[in-house]
Amino acid sequence: MVTLFVSIATLFLSVAVVVIAWQQWRVAENKLRLDLFDRRYKVYDATKKFLAGIIRDATFTDSQLFEFNAGTSDAEFLFEADLVAYLAQIRKRALHMRTSRTLLEPKPVGDERSRLAEAEHDDLVWLTDQITAMTSVFAPYLGFANVRLRVTPSLTSRRFKFSKRS
Repeated sequence: MVTLFVSIATLFLSVAVVVIAWQQWRVAENKLRLDLFDRRYKVYDATKKFLAGIIRDATFTDSQLFEFNAGTSDAEFLFEADLVAYLAQIRKRALHMRTSRTLLEPKPVGDERSRLAEAEHDDLVWLTDQITAMTSVFAPYLGFANVRLRVTPSLTSRRFKFSKRS
């Protein structure tokens, strides 16, 4: 009788250990997902701050460009190629805008100055539009639209709990 009790107790203990290990694995998986979200959001925030500075001043400083570059330097490890290319395009258009402004200033009134002013204006308009467009570009990586409900058993209840999973 005692041997049967010890065997049953060992079985229940083994099952409990497996369930606890599985729940710890799920917690670790969710922590990884949250950490990835945090790192991606930092790239989003650096982009938003850079664009907001350009909109406010119609130009940017070297320190703002440095902060943008530092804030987005890990993007190739966190995002797909489409978003990395999008960030490169923002950088390229911003630099082109500033170069056009620099070349424009010493030019006398004429066709060349008008062409440079138009190029600067086009880049500024495009960059201004990105402050709202960037939300839809980042949404697949930061949004919760692709979160699926997954049934996970709970040790504290006989019912099933629903947890969100992306």
